[in-house]
Amino acid sequence: MSMMNMEATTSVPVRGFSNGRAEHCGQEAAARIEESVAYMAQHLNRPLQVATLAAKVSVSPSHFFALFKRRIGVAPMDYFTRLRMERACRLLETTSLSVKEVAAELGYDDPFYFSRVFKSVNQLAPSDYRTAKREASGKDWDGRQVMNFSREPQPPENSKRVQFA
Repeated sequence: MSMMNMEATTSVPVRGFSNGRAEHCGQEAAARIEESVAYMAQHLNRPLQVATLAAKVSVSPSHFFALFKRRIGVAPMDYFTRLRMERACRLLETTSLSVKEVAAELGYDDPFYFSRVFKSVNQLAPSDYRTAKREASGKDWDGRQVMNFSREPQPPENSKRVQFA
């Protein structure tokens, strides 16, 4: 499965792929890693282990770890965590799910642990992230315009001011 097909199939952007820069990885190994990335993207709602991913592509866990890190540039679980946190960001931006519900949607039993992981990846707590994104877009989760009264009103950009002498 090519990267483009994988992105189309999973609807998760495959950032971090080296796009062929790691030529020493080999075509067969690259295909196995792409397969495991697709599996990760389809299973964001539950925890995964390196051993599970390695078994899916028929290599030992230690060999899988080395292949994955060489091809992608980060450890498999770090990559999986980033995928889960990207999904969490989308859920926080586009739904009214609580942080606890987002955590559960992504397979985290403990919402406090989820919040710590989210903050370590995004440098903001989930609730702060949602607030910042809504303020930046000026829209609520359901698309309604948000009125932010904390800023001073600005005159319209295209208004012409008339000065009297």
